[in-house]
Amino acid sequence: MNHLELLQALIFLKGPEGTSLADIYQIINKKDMEYAIFLLSSLEESFKNTPLKLKFIPTSKKYQIVIPHEIISALEEKNILTPLLSKAARATLAVIIMNTIKEETITISLLKKLRGPNVTKHLKELEDNMYISQENDHITITEKLISEVDLSSLVKNLEMVNL
Repeated sequence: MNHLELLQALIFLKGPEGTSLADIYQIINKKDMEYAIFLLSSLEESFKNTPLKLKFIPTSKKYQIVIPHEIISALEEKNILTPLLSKAARATLAVIIMNTIKEETITISLLKKLRGPNVTKHLKELEDNMYISQENDHITITEKLISEVDLSSLVKNLEMVNL
């Protein structure tokens, strides 16, 4: 089996955990950054005509295979794929992300004002899916959310809606 096939398999099997450069060095049996980047570029090129994309997660310094949100949304709209989160929880999550980007403190009381009294149900759903954590009255987004969602693209879309 060649290095590219091993890398494809590893990234697929590690899923959300991601694959690090150290993992790639183990596949090729040496620390060769240039060759590792070549393999990653080759992998990215192999996904060119597919819905799969290679994504680097800066916070964990790992690579993942992802499917763009637009494709997932299209499948959800056709009722082929059930959304992971309810529409209300997604709206609450959008508020949390926007306030996080603005570096504003997010509290349950703030969310109740913005999203209504049922926000506690949304927060439980978000916490059960490990997208947020709650400590005292403060809410923060998790590494899982950061690794699964292209936050900069999401924020741009949310800002366009708010205009």
